[in-house]
Amino acid sequence: MPSRNTEVLKQIIQALEITDPHVLAKLEDHFKGSLLVVAGTETDVAQYAEELRLAIIDEERGPVLDYIQQHQLAHVTIDQVEEAINALFPDRFIEP
Repeated sequence: MPSRNTEVLKQIIQALEITDPHVLAKLEDHFKGSLLVVAGTETDVAQYAEELRLAIIDEERGPVLDYIQQHQLAHVTIDQVEEAINALFPDRFIEP
């Protein structure tokens, strides 16, 4: 059964050219309590820069992604968790 990480893990396995059929299951188990995401790509950076009317060359796209990662701008926030819980499981607020 696919998990929240299946697609990212498949990309990693494919990139490493791993053919062992048990690797995906092992990785799924190892990361079962985590969320692995590709937060964005260099193509996204270029597109957003263009929309913002900011000049950026190809070689500068990677450092933009690195900056976002270093400053932990791509992570789960308390507001996102609140929104998801309220959307998925209504009436979960605990009265003080």
